[in-house]
Parts: sequence; C-alpha cells; structure tokens
Amino acid sequence: MKIKLTNLFFFILISINFYGQQQSITIRGIIYSENKKIGDIHIINLQSYYGTVSNDNGEFAILAKPNDTLLFSSIEYEVKKIRITDFNIKTNNLTVVLEPSVNQLKEVFVGLTGNLALDLQNKPKDTIPKHTFTFAMQDLNKDLGEDVHGPKSAPFVGPFKPLPALATIPNFAYEKEQKLKREIAKLKEFPIKIRRELGIKFFTEKLNIPEEKIDNFINYCEYRDVIKKYYEKKLFEVIEIFKDESIPYNAIKE
Repeated sequence: MKIKLTNLFFFILISINFYGQQQSITIRGIIYSENKKIGDIHIINLQSYYGTVSNDNGEFAILAKPNDTLLFSSIEYEVKKIRITDFNIKTNNLTVVLEPSVNQLKEVFVGLTGNLALDLQNKPKDTIPKHTFTFAMQDLNKDLGEDVHGPKSAPFVGPFKPLPALATIPNFAYEKEQKLKREIAKLKEFPIKIRRELGIKFFTEKLNIPEEKIDNFINYCEYRDVIKKYYEKKLFEVIEIFKDESIPYNAIKE
C-alpha cells in the first residue's frame, strides 16, 4: 500500500512539474530595424494565435512557452518568425531585428545584344521628316534689301526675362491606370501573404479548413473587407474575421 502511495506521489509530482514547464509566461522584447527601435509591429503567437503590437519604443510583451513560434509582421518590413527557446524563457528577453521590405522593379528588356556594330544596324528608323532646303557659304553675304515691315535693325527691348516654364499637364488616364494596377496587384498578393504570415496550420488545424480550400475560404471572407483591413495593418481583426467566418463556411455542405 505504501509503495502504491509513493508511486502515486511521484506521478503527481512529475505531472505538476511537466504542467509547470508547459505554462506560458510573459516574454518581453524590443524590435529594431537599421539600428532604430520600431513600433506598430504585429506580434502573433502561432500556437495560441494571441497577439500584441510593439509600442513607439519597439517594446512588446506576449505570452509564450518553449517551442512556440512568434510571427512579426508589418507592411514596411519583411515577415519574420522566431521560435521561443528555454534561454528566452529563462532570460525573459527577446531582441528582434527586421529587414525593410524592398519592392523590386520588374526587369525591362531593351533589346540590346552587347555588339555595338550589330546594335547600330538594328537601331530604330528615324521617323522625323528630312528638310529639303540647302545652304551655301555665299548665302551669308547676300543683301536682303529693305525690310518692308520696318527698319533693318530690331529695337533693343532687353534685358530679357526668362520664359515661364510650361505647366505640367497631369495625365489622369495614366495615373488612374497605374492605381488600378496597384489595386489588382494587392488583390492577387493578399492570399499568398496571409498564408505565409499565419501559416497553413492556422487554416487547417485552428479553422478546420482543408488546405485545398484555403483560397476559396479567403475569397468567401472578402465581403468583410479583410484585404483592406490587412493593408491597414489590422491583422488581429483579420484573424478574428477568419475565426468567425470559418463556422458558417464549414457548415456549408458540398
């Protein structure tokens, strides 16, 4: 009987110790970019999907436990994921460095081969019409006679004032087209970005959305302005909308 009680005691002790190790604690940290503290960065625990936002001094605090993954997200910076270690738990400290997001320009093909002689042969044809009149050196000494409109020499009217610069006429059609292209690009990039930031497991395990239906589910949620909220840095609201909409979406029968 005593042996059973002793074994039970050790079992309870081990269970309590294990449970204590799995408890989340508050991790504090600071976020930098290019040696400057940066605020308004979303931090999300990808295991619990609870999050916070860094303040103006780059400081944040979030609940986490060993092996949890923290996601750091912002439109201006590259997405970063950090796995919490025992060292982070013991020191209760985390320093994060984010890289600025760089928008790369698309490659432009100019059609040059690198062979100067060949490129000169293939240069575009000059479409400007050629003049048909000619000049000779003796033409410079010709007497043009009396000017029927007034004296031979024009009156001095200086000093001359610079001509006003021509006002730039905005090309509204071009600007509208470019704005439309940017909006279309955002629509196309949103499903890719949100899957990358939240992870496939968020949809498949937390929301019970099959992986092959994730894009369909994201489209299903568009009426809640999830794309607009995402680009307005309201990632937490997007997550809550996904959680809410997953219930009626999963209730839809094929």
